[in-house]
Amino acid sequence: MRYLNTLIIFVLIICFILGRNLQAENKEVLLPSTTDSTELNSEMVGVFETPELVALTDANTELNAEMKDAANFYATVMWAIYNGTSERNVRESKAAYDVLIEEFGLNDESPDALVEFVSPHDLSFIYTERATLRFNVLQNIPGAEEDVRKAIELNPESVPATWLLAQILTRRVFASIQENRRDARAQALQEEMLTVLKQVIELDPDHHRAHYYLGTMARDLGEIETAIASFKALTRIMPFDDQFHTELGELYEMQNRLEEALLSYERVVTILPEQLSARNRLGQLYLQTGDYPAAIKTFLVILNPLEAQADDPTNQNNASRSEARAAFEATEVGIEAHYGIGLAYQEQNDFEKSESHIMRAISLLEARAASIRGGTRRVRSAERVTLTMRLQEMRHALGQIYLRFSVPRKAINIFAKILETDANYVPALSGIGMAYQMLDDLKRAEDYLRKAIELSSKSELPDAYNALGYLYAEQGVKLDEAAALVRRALKSAPTSGAYLDSLGWIYFKQGKLDAAIENLELAIHYLPDTPEILLHLADAYLQKGLKEKALQTLEQAVRLEPDNAELRQKFDAIKTK
Repeated sequence: MRYLNTLIIFVLIICFILGRNLQAENKEVLLPSTTDSTELNSEMVGVFETPELVALTDANTELNAEMKDAANFYATVMWAIYNGTSERNVRESKAAYDVLIEEFGLNDESPDALVEFVSPHDLSFIYTERATLRFNVLQNIPGAEEDVRKAIELNPESVPATWLLAQILTRRVFASIQENRRDARAQALQEEMLTVLKQVIELDPDHHRAHYYLGTMARDLGEIETAIASFKALTRIMPFDDQFHTELGELYEMQNRLEEALLSYERVVTILPEQLSARNRLGQLYLQTGDYPAAIKTFLVILNPLEAQADDPTNQNNASRSEARAAFEATEVGIEAHYGIGLAYQEQNDFEKSESHIMRAISLLEARAASIRGGTRRVRSAERVTLTMRLQEMRHALGQIYLRFSVPRKAINIFAKILETDANYVPALSGIGMAYQMLDDLKRAEDYLRKAIELSSKSELPDAYNALGYLYAEQGVKLDEAAALVRRALKSAPTSGAYLDSLGWIYFKQGKLDAAIENLELAIHYLPDTPEILLHLADAYLQKGLKEKALQTLEQAVRLEPDNAELRQKFDAIKTK
């Protein structure tokens, strides 16, 4: 506070005057103590001799008018500040600031009206303090805004004033969002709020509250880059606060910047290893980025400690440990950990562990659903809908695992369970159709796949298109429709080796050998170790008269599956021709 310089000078003057009076009243001085009875010599006496005091009858010790004004002014300032420290005395504090602004003429628009001992910075401080009282305690928002804008006009570099204006604007923007106002006035208010918050940060780059306000409001208003910049600054200012790393990770996810999101969540679990929800999210990100070993390791950290405690034979409280484990598993974190690790094991081709964990997640969700239906707790309908959708998603994932590992009967059972709840659940219709196709029940396969496609007018079902197209190719029927279906699937996944194989096989059945070879070779490029595709390509080469290429392709397939009698028999038959 720059006015303190004036106040200090004023205090020194008072001390000087008081000091002179005290000197007149005290006619003795303290001499240094001596250790013996030696008398002071004449030189020492001269030094410590008390001079005669002469009364100055004509001295003017009174304060002049300007000094009196300054004394009253700064006494009022100190009184206002003192009362402002207690909520009970806020009105007295506000009244004191009113006196300063009104009685001393500080509200006059003319600069000449200011008394000499008040600088613009001092006046800015006074307006800011009154605005703070009006905003935080008295809830007089218009008055607070008027005061703080005046304070910024007087001192544009005032961080407290600019920050207070930012808070006022943020409150007004939040109210407009609550009222769902989207007119030009609300837009202008939002832009001004963001501008003022940025001004605070320009004045004070380490102003963590301004960064937090800016990051939060920018995120809610869709200004994601601005939000990221603010939360990055917060992780610099307070690097060990996990909240800011979490917020930053979520923002990166919103922009699909998964590698950066991973780094943020890794930082969170480093700061707080017990933060299981963040660790679970980290595992999900490892899944999305294809780091399946890291995903498994992360999910095991969540699940293994409880399992180890429950299985420890030396543990005297196995029953309570088991209860704790069961309670944890039933939480959202526990369910998601089982589900996530099941998906990771699927990608690692570990069928048993994948099935086990996802079935566990499903059973936990089913238990929760049963508790809701039984009325053991009241849950809003929206939560029930969310729970049903989550169950469908997990059951569908389990069905996909059964399809991937060629267990069609189990796939049919799980997809049928989904369809009991929702007969038009398109992913389940597509899945059960593919399962029946594996069992060569072509009529049911076609019925389910066609129904799935008919119901998916607003969404793409590449797996269903491909499955139905391949089904027709295997039967040698509706080949033109089959090609159209697979080409539609390829629009969604142009690098899918499976879809390219289907299209190549359809072209083979149509006698379009060049197109068949082109697509089958491309399929092998994306799925080089797939015997079925190699067999299709060998057939196309052979039909084209390329015997050596056919033999090389079949030889590669036999190396992949040496126990496949069909492949070896075909290889031997072509070789002996």
